[in-house]
Amino acid sequence: MSDDDSTSKESAIHKSADRLARKNESPAKNAANWLQTVHQGTLSTISIKDEIKGFPNGSIVPFALDKDGKPFILVAEIATHTANMINSNKASLFLSDPEAKGDPQSSWRISVIGQMKRVIPERKMDKFTSEISDASLQISDEEEKIMLARYIERVPNAKSYLMTHNFCFWKMDEIKAIRYIAGFGKICWIDGSELVEEMNSSDIVEVESGTIEHMNDDHEDSMITICQGMHNFTPTGAELLHIDSGGMIIKTSNPEEHIYCSFTNRITAEELRYAVVDVVKRARKMSKDE
Repeated sequence: MSDDDSTSKESAIHKSADRLARKNESPAKNAANWLQTVHQGTLSTISIKDEIKGFPNGSIVPFALDKDGKPFILVAEIATHTANMINSNKASLFLSDPEAKGDPQSSWRISVIGQMKRVIPERKMDKFTSEISDASLQISDEEEKIMLARYIERVPNAKSYLMTHNFCFWKMDEIKAIRYIAGFGKICWIDGSELVEEMNSSDIVEVESGTIEHMNDDHEDSMITICQGMHNFTPTGAELLHIDSGGMIIKTSNPEEHIYCSFTNRITAEELRYAVVDVVKRARKMSKDE
């Protein structure tokens, strides 16, 4: 077989796998929901260690999602993958089916490939050089609190990291592509923009302000229930600040906290009411089970 024939055959196989992966389902939607429901993955960065310089290095990392559905991590300055990301921000985050049994290749897995950026809040700006700051994502202290709330929901023990240890958030700010495998033969590439679009239902924005007003006017008690059941504290007041396709941010008073409550899947505006009711029901059940 000639090289041209071999290339043509390989191309046909790839096209067949792509068609099978997209038949009767959306790979981008599946990937979005897997990122929503799986809370840890393997982060691969490019090593700077002399003996293995240029080789990929994998680390298990918990991660959370920002309002746009982009994954971010909280890592120590002394971590190997932090040093690697400072040198080259190219990385991949690998996720696989946590419920897989038997042959793991028969179930789903994805590699989210993109570029990581350090996230620096106002309160830490003077700790970094202007060169590092300019290459980073600069956010307000309030935005950092919201990022921490999103992360704490998945990693409760991380609450004190930012205050007592030398930790920083890093976010995959630019998602280039996703390698998608949903079982034997169902394989394709997803463009990063396709995933980001799927992570964000544009119609949520259209109903967000009305939903926030309704919750704050009529359902403060439900938000306090969420705090009790899911976060183990009882504030005297609660205010809904933000809703996205993945969940909602609540700010409490006495004590003053930011908490994040995620939905079980990425949702559209049509599904919003049911998703909020589901969060409240889960919180009530958790309160009763304690």
